[in-house]
Amino acid sequence: MASSTTDLRATIEATVTQFLNGPEEALAANDASVSLATLTADCEHHLRPAAFITTNPFLKAVKSNEEQMALLETVLATTEEFRWVGIRELVIDLEKQKASVLAEHHTKVMGAEANTLEVTWFLDLTEDGKRISRVSEFIDTATADRRIADMRKQGILK
Repeated sequence: MASSTTDLRATIEATVTQFLNGPEEALAANDASVSLATLTADCEHHLRPAAFITTNPFLKAVKSNEEQMALLETVLATTEEFRWVGIRELVIDLEKQKASVLAEHHTKVMGAEANTLEVTWFLDLTEDGKRISRVSEFIDTATADRRIADMRKQGILK
């Protein structure tokens, strides 16, 4: 039993790491779909906090994979650099097939100053831990607002 528990934990950790590396790999491949490789076909993407969505209505509170990919295509087209700084904390609940992770990523939007965004993710996983079926993302709104302002200055967002 311990071995299967250890194996499942390792699988979930690998899935989470692959998920977090997705945008960096998508930028390198110039293909937003790469960032969705760990997700189930019906995965929902939830963005929080709600007040941030209210002030930025072009960002939907709940998105499908297709809507998430469209948003990523816009973001990646305007991004010079994207890399994960690191996972600050990872908690895995094997019984509930969930993971929560506090991570930071460094991004440089074209023509703007680089910044580091803190994100807390709550992820629901499939029974085998190889795919993510639900994503809830809580973002550092101060940094995200600066990034959005930079994109608006460049005419990328209105």
